[in-house]
Amino acid sequence: MDNKREKLIVEVSVDAGDGRRAVGIMNMRQALDLPEMPSFSYTHPDPAKAAAGIMMNRQELAGFMACP
Repeated sequence: MDNKREKLIVEVSVDAGDGRRAVGIMNMRQALDLPEMPSFSYTHPDPAKAAAGIMMNRQELAGFMACP
């Protein structure tokens, strides 16, 4: 089954001691294919929520992609 949600774009960042640093911009599938690191965070796939600064963790991102 082709999941259109996995093609939504997110920004992946790592939480460093001096703030958040961008790792890259990628689709949700690519973001979830990255190694599991607790310091990674992801912008919300909804552009309006991402613009508002809403961040997600890996489990939330995976849950968002799994929704029908």
